[in-house]
Amino acid sequence: MDRAIRPLLALMLALAPPAAAETPVGIVTFTVDNVTEDFFDRRMPEFFSREIPGTIFGQTQPITGAPGDMTWDDVRSLAEHGWEFGAHGYTHAYPLSKASDEVLEMELGVPAAQIYVQTGIYPITFASPNGDYDARVLDRARFYYKAHFRGWGNEGINPFGLTDHWHIYREQVSNSKSVEEICAEMERAGREGHWLVYMWHRVVETPSYEYENSVVQFEGVLDCADRLRDQGVIRLMTARDALEVVPHTPRSPAPFPVLP
Repeated sequence: MDRAIRPLLALMLALAPPAAAETPVGIVTFTVDNVTEDFFDRRMPEFFSREIPGTIFGQTQPITGAPGDMTWDDVRSLAEHGWEFGAHGYTHAYPLSKASDEVLEMELGVPAAQIYVQTGIYPITFASPNGDYDARVLDRARFYYKAHFRGWGNEGINPFGLTDHWHIYREQVSNSKSVEEICAEMERAGREGHWLVYMWHRVVETPSYEYENSVVQFEGVLDCADRLRDQGVIRLMTARDALEVVPHTPRSPAPFPVLP
């Protein structure tokens, strides 16, 4: 290149507007708040057969092998299917914001210890039972965990660059929406580069309240997620893995309770 041209070229490059950053492919995370043997035996294989990863948030007191409840063998088997088991309290019986210091310590610390002892994997994610928490709960949860998942808010959308890992939004999959509507939500999150966190509780033939979904809707949503993943429109990840991709952006201190 002619030496006389080089300074001009350097000036042109310096003055040129920066190239627009490419929007990352968004993430969809499916979470399950259910530790019954029925859900594990009948519904989890639908995730496994499609190789869809996700996170079960479960209270650990019922995991004893008693009839009707998951066992620790079930929990240990999750990892081979790409699933994570996150903490959801010990009993799920107390509003944590109203619990004594002793009860709060039990609800936060006991599940962390149990999950680690039983699986060899330390849980870093915590979802407050019944979505109930306050500043005191989060302050103590930071001692045990690396992230906190809410029970609702912002339709489950967590924008890249604007997500506080201690206030991660989740949303129950609405049984009033069609599979096509849920599919469109996932596609939009993928194309706009957001982290969308969904939640399932119960899957039945005919839903009777907001925390139940029909079998048809459940399987239809999983089929859509599988298809969008194969098309490169979304990434499917556990909560734990998504935390490695979505940067932690602390929010400004705010008075509690936190509104959706």
